[in-house]
Amino acid sequence: MGQFILWASLLFTAFTLFMNYRRKKSKRHDTLISPTSFIYPALVVFVVSCFFFGLVALIAHPVTAFFSAPKYEAKVVDYDFTDSSNNDTKTAVVEFRNDNNQTIKKPLNYGSSDPVEIGKTITIGYENGDQRVTNLSFETQLLPIFIISLFLFLLGLAMAWFLLYSLGLDYSIILRIGMGFVMYLVFPAAMLFFIGAMSWVIWEYFQGRRNDMPIWALGICSLFVTLLIPAFFGYLKVIFTKEKPVKSSRRFSNFKKRMSK
Repeated sequence: MGQFILWASLLFTAFTLFMNYRRKKSKRHDTLISPTSFIYPALVVFVVSCFFFGLVALIAHPVTAFFSAPKYEAKVVDYDFTDSSNNDTKTAVVEFRNDNNQTIKKPLNYGSSDPVEIGKTITIGYENGDQRVTNLSFETQLLPIFIISLFLFLLGLAMAWFLLYSLGLDYSIILRIGMGFVMYLVFPAAMLFFIGAMSWVIWEYFQGRRNDMPIWALGICSLFVTLLIPAFFGYLKVIFTKEKPVKSSRRFSNFKKRMSK
């Protein structure tokens, strides 16, 4: 995996820089282009490429296992604390029977601070010889899937922008998608998150589970919730309501023509 990430990132960075150099050279026939001007762009492209191809490599195995690996129903029977210095990270250990009716006990291919609870039955992918099994019950890992998908989307936009810019093609569609993503998803989601978090704090206080919270903190949370709720609906109205242009009537247009004469 590490070699794939390194070589894929190096090849993508070299390709984009080479195409960008050719594009600039074609515009400046007699001007010498300094190689040092490509150092910072090369670092940015390489770092973004490493993250992007790292996520691609991370999801490649589960996706491949979902379509090709034999599937079994397994029950979570134990937890494996792989890191003794951090007991919050647990790896669920599952037990299942293979095609030969042999009982096999293997850990999942990832650890988590909130692992699958013991006793739950999940679908796994396993091939003979695997040291770990792949969790194919994606409903048990919705948060990691959402986070990975979000970052993969954002990094994919950046990679597409690098490529289109280096080729000298129109990249306005990437900017529109990015702006739309921020305006229609990031801002509303952030506002909803703060409304939910502060409302939960207020609810916990009145339920008697946060008696140690000072009254001024409760007042600040109440103030922000009171301001954010109408702001949230106002923002939705602004981005989803399109103003219709008022068309002048024929009589008014005729009157305007007469006045111009």
